[in-house]
Amino acid sequence: METIVRHTDEGEATWFLNGLMTTKASSAETGGAYALTEHLVTSAANPPMHIQTDEEESFYVLEGEVEFEVDGSTVLGRPGSFALVPRGAAHTFRVVSPTARMLVITSAPQGAPEGGLYEFFRALGEPALSRSLPTPQAPDPVVVTTVGARHGIEILPPPGA
Repeated sequence: METIVRHTDEGEATWFLNGLMTTKASSAETGGAYALTEHLVTSAANPPMHIQTDEEESFYVLEGEVEFEVDGSTVLGRPGSFALVPRGAAHTFRVVSPTARMLVITSAPQGAPEGGLYEFFRALGEPALSRSLPTPQAPDPVVVTTVGARHGIEILPPPGA
């Protein structure tokens, strides 16, 4: 493993489900211990309710307001808020301010299918052409569900479905 220093706007930029993700440390760069990404998001990037079966996911809100829902409990995150979602917990988030920026830390246990959540971000994403939000477009739920399953992520049906 080598020392990594990445400053503002440094790191691989990826458009992922209507948000801008900047990789600060990939799971490969941390020896498989974790991945750290920064996400610039709007409500167009709100994910469906889902479960990671093999890893934890943590959020640290830098800017804006984000509502986190985990196993039926909801809390509003503001700048400085930290949320840890244990593996196996059904969760989502909703951006309630015009934009939000947060750090996302994913554990990357050796057993995570196809690289786990970080590689799921990359598999569904595309290289960003600029360090700005992409033009929002509706994701294909079949593709999201299929790719998610390969990475140990179960996409849950919407309430009432």
